Amino acid sequence: MRTLRSLVTPESEEHEALEVHIAPDAAPEGRGTGYVVDTLRSARMVASRRSYEDAVRAAVTLGDDTDTTACVAGGIVGLREGYDAIPGRWRSALRGQELVTPLVDRLLARSPDP
Repeated sequence: MRTLRSLVTPESEEHEALEVHIAPDAAPEGRGTGYVVDTLRSARMVASRRSYEDAVRAAVTLGDDTDTTACVAGGIVGLREGYDAIPGRWRSALRGQELVTPLVDRLLARSPDP
């Protein structure tokens, strides 16, 4: 939160929007509406689930704009847990793998070892 707050000028409109609307210190509560702030809150809310699959399924279960919420939640959990956290059966069922696989391989080849 410190980094996020350092990006805005105190007492500015951006600071007010951060503290009032995004409320980074508040418990994340979202409804999956697709509204940007609600999407972030919803994704943050479900990202604490025990697995990538659980987080994405929880995002979809919220209803409304499920693809947006699940995409953001999946991105957050994917960054935290890594590519292998995405269920293999989901990865193998993706259309367009011939386009994505070389990109993922290049990305992984550039990543430093943890």
